[in-house]
Amino acid sequence: MKNITIPIFILISILFNGCSTNSKIAQNNKIIYGFSFIEGKVLEIFGDKVIVQVVNKDVIISDKYEDTLTNKVIKASIFINGMKTYIGKESAYIEDIRDTQVTFNIKDTKLITDQKVKIYIPKKTIAVMDFSIIGMKNKEFNKIAMEDITTSLVQSGQYTVVERTKLDTILKEHKLADSGLIDKNSASKIGKFISANLILTGSFTKKTNHWNVNLRIIDVSSGIIISAINEKIALSKFRPKQLLDSTNLNTSFEKNKIDQHWAQNIVNKFGSRSNASIDTANGANGTTKSLKINYFLPKGKSKSIFYNKRLRDLSNYQGIRFFAKASKFTTLSVAFHDQNYNNAFINRWNTLINVNEQWKEYKIPFNELILNKRYANKFPKGDGVFDLDNIESFGFALGGRINTKKEYINIWLDEITFY
Repeated sequence: MKNITIPIFILISILFNGCSTNSKIAQNNKIIYGFSFIEGKVLEIFGDKVIVQVVNKDVIISDKYEDTLTNKVIKASIFINGMKTYIGKESAYIEDIRDTQVTFNIKDTKLITDQKVKIYIPKKTIAVMDFSIIGMKNKEFNKIAMEDITTSLVQSGQYTVVERTKLDTILKEHKLADSGLIDKNSASKIGKFISANLILTGSFTKKTNHWNVNLRIIDVSSGIIISAINEKIALSKFRPKQLLDSTNLNTSFEKNKIDQHWAQNIVNKFGSRSNASIDTANGANGTTKSLKINYFLPKGKSKSIFYNKRLRDLSNYQGIRFFAKASKFTTLSVAFHDQNYNNAFINRWNTLINVNEQWKEYKIPFNELILNKRYANKFPKGDGVFDLDNIESFGFALGGRINTKKEYINIWLDEITFY
């Protein structure tokens, strides 16, 4: 008979402990219904084929995105074509799945039409691949390990989940495709090497005000996708911290180069001109080198910006620290841009400092940065909340509205770090 692999949305709250019992576990506003059996009703019997209508119930009740997705994964993969199970005391093989109707193959069955039955649910082994991340500005991050979903799958009790390091080792050793690039052959090979029944893979695509989540569940024995799940998740619910750099910044120029995340070419606007180089004979705080920037601001709207563009989580830090000096008295803007979680717009937070001809250490607490009203008026859809755990970029700017001398100004920066 031709295999048909249509997902099934079923489950009940029954746990097998020698006999059928209910099991409900509450975890921080999350309820997990454990089970080893699923109830059903025999619809028809044709020779060795028994068609059963099974119930449809949730396993996990929670408003967290990972639990919502996990619940759908469990429902969609509770039965697999060819899997051996038991209906009562009779052994059975799953032959066909059509929504909540499942066809079993049972030799010499003693079941009868309209009989209520309990079907044993074997525990399956699942491998969770890295998910693709689409629509992020930082192209360095194109995939992410979905630890939250993996944890929810383990908590459900319905799977043995392949350990992450083992999966990575297998993929590397056998040069198998990961993330969304799995094909029928690689799926079968992965399943063979790690003894898995299922592979879960997918992608998160960032839209204007939500994530579009696409999951695929692959039966490794056949390489067939047994279910494709699509879900919209609010931007605020999925914050991919694995994509954010939470390490401290320690920008010193002693190696005579500028880190790749700093803009190699300063952004100039409205006629401003600038260039940057390593000053090998002028360092601060005991160093020998620093960054020297030559600015020229011909008019009031002129602006030059030296910035660091990298997604960062700065929630564990209190502020930014650096050394600076100038060829003459200058007002410098220190600015941070945070990405909003609920829309695609960005807020700008900044403060002004006065820089003189002598090296000076500056320590600017994050809580002293002020929302830039001119920027906020230009992009009114920004949420006005300083999200330190989602910093898009930060930098130093010299503006013509404050410095309009129509002459060159030199700025030196050194030992830039967070504290």
